Amino acid sequence: NQRQFVSGLRNAVGLKWINNQLYATNMGADHLGIHKPADTMYALADKMHYGWPYCYQSGSARVIDPRFNRSGKKMNCRKMPLALAAFDAHSSPLGLEYFDHTNTELKGSILVGLHGSTRESLKRGYKVVRVRQNSSTPEDFITGFLDGVRVNGRPVDIMNTGNDEFLLTDDRAGAIYYVYRKK
Repeated sequence: NQRQFVSGLRNAVGLKWINNQLYATNMGADHLGIHKPADTMYALADKMHYGWPYCYQSGSARVIDPRFNRSGKKMNCRKMPLALAAFDAHSSPLGLEYFDHTNTELKGSILVGLHGSTRESLKRGYKVVRVRQNSSTPEDFITGFLDGVRVNGRPVDIMNTGNDEFLLTDDRAGAIYYVYRKK
């Protein structure tokens, strides 16, 4: 009984069911330069096409990829859903975790590990961001993995372990951090 759920995602790494809704992080194509496309996180809807390779998101705009959809006839980019959250190009969103009503400070939030660009000179990613319920604007939550020009860590995945507590993996340091609220 296999079937395709959605299409048009280029590199969906983080996948998570949250309240009967599938969420995914997604990395955009590399051939469009250093400022586009946005890396994204979607609340996925059954049978939808999320644009790749014909369209991409840049900021809040839906844009034709001239390499694959020059005249716009292969896909109408206006029909592409906008992401729940958009991140800087080449920030590489990987794991995500939801914090439900059993949490205090993080209630209704999704934390996303931004692994960072392989081109360290771009200085994008290398942090954990928070996407609050009813907001599409990511907020810095844990920074310090990039210290000026030196990359000290690359966040990968997040696992909720209790009330505002979680584990965070870092494949640069080869570490798992236990993060909790100071009491």
